[in-house]
Amino acid sequence: MPEFTYRSNIEKSLALVKIKPDVFINKERAYVPPGARGVFGGTLIAQSLWAAIKTVPEGFVPSSLHSYFLSGPDDKSPIYYHVHRLRDGNKFISREVKAYQKDVLMFTQSLSFTLADLGNSKPKKQLTLSKSVPKDLKPFDQFLSSEDSFRQVIKDNIASFKPTASAIIHNFLKRFKQGALDYRLTTDFWKSGREAGHPDEHKDADDIHVDMYVKVKEQIQDPMFHYVAEAYYSDSYLLVTTMKFHKRPLYSAFMSVSLDHTLYFHKPIEANDYNLFTVEHEKSGDNRTLLKGNLFNRNGELLTTIIQEGLIVLKDDIVKPKL
Repeated sequence: MPEFTYRSNIEKSLALVKIKPDVFINKERAYVPPGARGVFGGTLIAQSLWAAIKTVPEGFVPSSLHSYFLSGPDDKSPIYYHVHRLRDGNKFISREVKAYQKDVLMFTQSLSFTLADLGNSKPKKQLTLSKSVPKDLKPFDQFLSSEDSFRQVIKDNIASFKPTASAIIHNFLKRFKQGALDYRLTTDFWKSGREAGHPDEHKDADDIHVDMYVKVKEQIQDPMFHYVAEAYYSDSYLLVTTMKFHKRPLYSAFMSVSLDHTLYFHKPIEANDYNLFTVEHEKSGDNRTLLKGNLFNRNGELLTTIIQEGLIVLKDDIVKPKL
């Protein structure tokens, strides 16, 4: 397995270059995850948002985006982000971004922006209600660094790993240490949920939620880039959690691909702080899975809602994980 280089500065790795009005290209080589056939979906989501932000006046913030993955770009050629200005209103702005590689449309994103202080304008009376963090959420100090939680699982289950797994394990640990994101996970995250004593052992899928904390390691310089960083990591550790709701090994899918991705931004985010990312399962069938994620700050305020549908293909004669 080839060595991968992970970049710790997310602003540099997602940087864009303007080549003409409303057209941008990626400055750095796009990231392809180990074993993947194309560029990480979070890169397309985040850079499309970043391109759109660059065409919106100050005082406006993202309120929602809807993305569709049409094809998987590679990391060998630049990706061109074309921003289309659909509407510029006094309180709402609409954009559409189309991402091309070698003149082939790879990805589309529709976005809505709103005034940052819209909630403070008239009418003053409004409905307020928000989802809360899971009642059985474990204390923060039970969440370990991704590296430590993964090492603990390896140590406890070393006999069950395939002899060929060492390179995969090495790449996991390298990504945790050198990557731009700091994840906090419990050791239960890496398990199927069938194990004796696992918190999900006797739960139905409707009662299961997958929890993790995440933050960007290096300090973000541009205030608007906090939204971009959030968009980037909203596609990480989302679709893969599907297996946990079916109590299967985490990486036991023969193939999994994101089909679409939606974010609703409720409050500004501080991406350099640990935020709680909790995932729920909505539906699996016809090789498609629908997941919903909620992102909370440490005060329990709902920041963002994430919805994703993905294509998941099983190879049922191989139920063991790839590791």
